[in-house]
Amino acid sequence: MKSIWRRRKEKQERQHEQSVQTLIPVRALDGGIIVTNDFRLVQLLRVSSINLDLMSHRELNEAMNKYEMFLRSLSFPVQTTIMSQPVDLGGYVKSLEAKQVHADTVKQDLLRGYIAYAKGIETSTAMIQRQRYLMIAEPVAGKTKQSYEESMMELDQKKKQVKSGLEEMGLTVHEAHDLDIARYLHTLFDYAGSQHRPIEDTFIVPYTVGGKNA
Repeated sequence: MKSIWRRRKEKQERQHEQSVQTLIPVRALDGGIIVTNDFRLVQLLRVSSINLDLMSHRELNEAMNKYEMFLRSLSFPVQTTIMSQPVDLGGYVKSLEAKQVHADTVKQDLLRGYIAYAKGIETSTAMIQRQRYLMIAEPVAGKTKQSYEESMMELDQKKKQVKSGLEEMGLTVHEAHDLDIARYLHTLFDYAGSQHRPIEDTFIVPYTVGGKNA
């Protein structure tokens, strides 16, 4: 009887387990566009920064005035956020690994040390980079393909207006791709995990909450 009760209890616990992905209000990623559970299309833009500390009072006032004019030119809301994310050295590590294949024994040992050092930097809590994002959204009016495409076109127009305004201020704007968005959400909902288990691909194995895989 005791073993039966334990099996029932374990079954109930498994039913209450949820993957982290189910807790994030995102339905899908479509070519760098977030599709939310309430049918909104969200564009995530990564924006460069300006060092205000090195500006004179005149330059600072000019920068603030330009930013105010940019915000006033928009007829739709935007959201800005600054997030501390782990340093992404994935491309650098891959280039070292490619060189390691054709290197001699001595160089392979050196490259192996460089690779281990770079991976250590990525997972170090002391090494982070501050990323600045701007988000714009467009609701999907209906549930047809046409309404989806129309909302996508409206979002694209908003994106072009925002990019143009920010680039006139001397800022660099990059559209976030699916992998960038996945890493952004990973950092937002699981910062520790994003450092020790950074996402390398948009195909993500579900993280389980409440179970052994958490």
